[in-house]
Parts: sequence; structure tokens; C-alpha cells
Amino acid sequence: MSFFSLEDLTEDYNKSLKEYGASPKALLWWDYRSMAIRFRELVKDVPIDGKSVLDAGCGMGDLLPYLYAKSTKFRYLGVDTNRGFIEIAKKRYEGHNFKVADPFKSRVGEFDIVLSSGVMNGNYEDWLGSRKKMISALYEQANQVLAFNMAGGLKAIPNDSLIAYANAQEIFDYCKTLSSRVILNTQYLQKDFAIVMFKKNFAA
Repeated sequence: MSFFSLEDLTEDYNKSLKEYGASPKALLWWDYRSMAIRFRELVKDVPIDGKSVLDAGCGMGDLLPYLYAKSTKFRYLGVDTNRGFIEIAKKRYEGHNFKVADPFKSRVGEFDIVLSSGVMNGNYEDWLGSRKKMISALYEQANQVLAFNMAGGLKAIPNDSLIAYANAQEIFDYCKTLSSRVILNTQYLQKDFAIVMFKKNFAA
């Protein structure tokens, strides 16, 4: 079986942006409905009011309305490695902070809340080991909470050429080695799950 490299995935996003324009399909998602469900469930158990928020792999910034549905008082930074997505985000959500950066390779800063949606899904060599490193990198940048979603579930799902479907229990167990308080949500969509990790200094 051949694997995508991270460079291949970056190129795939560039191609999809040219083909589909500023739509969820450019982010390799099916439609607005599935995107909306993922965003809603991602932030459901996350406190936003008065917090600093890093949106790691922000795409075109479309998580922002779901944050505003919870609070109008937060400080936001969206980062993505795709310059095209960042330019769209700056125009779409004028007045908010976006920049080209890779939060998995270098530390962007420290934030109360770190969120990541649809980023850790690629099928490339040692994808599971890479995802664990990515989770750890984001968790280190979160002062209070890390929340992310991922393709996969509690039952085995065959990988395809683009997406590797993780075992949700395995990812949950790994997250428990980093945090003593972890929430796993597998109920909102097939082939997708969300995890919220709380740090010891988090106070509801």
C-alpha cells in the first residue's frame, strides 16, 4: 500500500482549493452539514468565555461562529499551513487574527484553549505515531483544555488512500497518559470522534 506524505496532503489541499473554491470540499469535507456537526460537537464541552483560543489548522476560519454561539468574549488566533486558506479566512472574518504557521512543528504560543478540527486524519506512513506526537504538541500549548476531532470510531474502519481511521479507544487511552480528565464523544457522526482533554489547573 502506498502512503501519502504530509507534503502530498498539502498539495492535495492546494488542488482541492483550486477545484472547489472556498467551500468545505476544499478542506476535503463532504458538505456544510457534516462540518457544522463536527464544529458544534468539538466546542460543546469547552469553556470559551474570557479565554484565549488557538484554532490549530483553522482552514478558512469557519469555527469562529461556533465560538461566538458560546461567548462573545474570547481572544482568537487561527493558524494553518495553507496560505490560500488563511487569505480566505482574513477576508471572511475580517478583524480576527490569522497567520500561516504549523503548530505541530513549532510552538505558536500558550493559550487557555487549543482546538483542532479535521487536521489529524491523513493516511501516511506511521500515521498513528505521528498523530500521538501531534496531540502531545497541541496539549503542551494548552494551559487549560485541548479539544480535537479525528476520523475513526470504536469499531474498525478500513483506511482509504487519503484517510486513516483511528481506533477511538486507542487514541483515548493515549490521551489518558497525558491528562487525568478526558472526554470521548463517538455519538455525533459515523467515522468521526471528538476528544476533550483538561489540564490539572483547569477550573470550571
